[in-house]
Amino acid sequence: MTEAPAVQTQTSSAALAARAFAASDYDFNSLFGGPGLLLERPDRRGVSIVMARTTELPDDAVDALLAWRLGQYLLTGFYDPTVVERLGMLLEPRADVHDGDIHGLAIDRGGGLCAYLTLKQPDLSDAERALTYAAAERPAFPCEEVHGRGWQKSLKNTENIELDACWELARFVKDQRRPDDPVCLRAPLELGLVAARLGRHPRFQKHVRLITGDLDPEVALRNLRYFFVPVATCSPHHVALSGGHPLRPRYQDHPTAPFVAAPTDVDNTTYIRWADIDLALDRPDDEALVRLLALRQFVRVKESSLKQPLSPPGDSDYPEEALTAASSQAVSTALWDAAKSGRIPWRAIRLGPGECIPKDEAFWIVDGFVQALAISPGGSSAHLAGLGPEVAYLPHEGSMEGLAELEATTPVRAIATSAQHFEELWRARQSIFETTTESLYD
Repeated sequence: MTEAPAVQTQTSSAALAARAFAASDYDFNSLFGGPGLLLERPDRRGVSIVMARTTELPDDAVDALLAWRLGQYLLTGFYDPTVVERLGMLLEPRADVHDGDIHGLAIDRGGGLCAYLTLKQPDLSDAERALTYAAAERPAFPCEEVHGRGWQKSLKNTENIELDACWELARFVKDQRRPDDPVCLRAPLELGLVAARLGRHPRFQKHVRLITGDLDPEVALRNLRYFFVPVATCSPHHVALSGGHPLRPRYQDHPTAPFVAAPTDVDNTTYIRWADIDLALDRPDDEALVRLLALRQFVRVKESSLKQPLSPPGDSDYPEEALTAASSQAVSTALWDAAKSGRIPWRAIRLGPGECIPKDEAFWIVDGFVQALAISPGGSSAHLAGLGPEVAYLPHEGSMEGLAELEATTPVRAIATSAQHFEELWRARQSIFETTTESLYD
């Protein structure tokens, strides 16, 4: 008689996450006022922010963070529950956290986490700190342990960036248990805004010269671009990690792409965008949501200074500079000349102060300044966004509800076309700036 095979029980991801969350119980509001915090921002509509290095956090706060991170990644399906159960994990490994890691916490009024991110580096010796990002012998960042470094052959301008000023952005996640809670909808934007501003503070600029990581191009990349941060990225792919790796589902089941961003690409156009996001977040929940959705229609068309573009196709109607220039100022000037001569399906238009641009067409500002006005409660209009060169408008159904007018505040030169033609140009530029080669991840 054949013996029946043993039945193996497997705890669900939800149950394992619940166990991790039980270990994450901590009053994070107790961190406020502590010595050595990089930043603390008081409550705004239910969300407070703290940013601190590992060494400035109590040990039990770090353990609670790691348990919360494990629970969230189990709920998103990024962790393999079989491995988590076999290893008896209650929190992510403490060994993965370094003293110099920076933790960004969005905290609700009850002291719980509603969003989190970390900026991290490998442990570096004094000699390694003097190496550059381009140095072949330098230690690897976690994202490079997954994707390798072959994709960095498509980068430029990294040979003079010290490794000590390079950081990996990781674990940017909101509380998956409260998907419809307004606080948890606000928190990632609040935290992202504070982290971005901190990185450009004069006190920290020389210490933050490159940000890397890997991302889901359908979610995280769009979020970075929502903040008008130019990003150099590559084609997404699936990575097969070993069967015993707890993050195997993260890379096997979800296409990811490594990225780099240079904070020096941030300019006045980006700062104005951050101010407009900040203004939207200052409004009550319903009005804030309408404004934040309306802001999706304004896109940054500048590419990262770190990415080497591919050669453009030879059969394009667009001027070569319109496809390969990282600066959208150079692109829009080339498009203006081509539109005036009728070589491309765009119109060159001039506006005087006070004139409005139609909301049903895509447009790209060559020079001048446009103010987008929002519909405020009661039917009046108020400032929504300031739009200058490097910004394009692409109307989206479902996002136009909060947009009242697009009004020139100075003399403006712009190029206008249909949304379809704009998307065609956008895709052509992305195919040139997002390298697609067979050896990309070798």
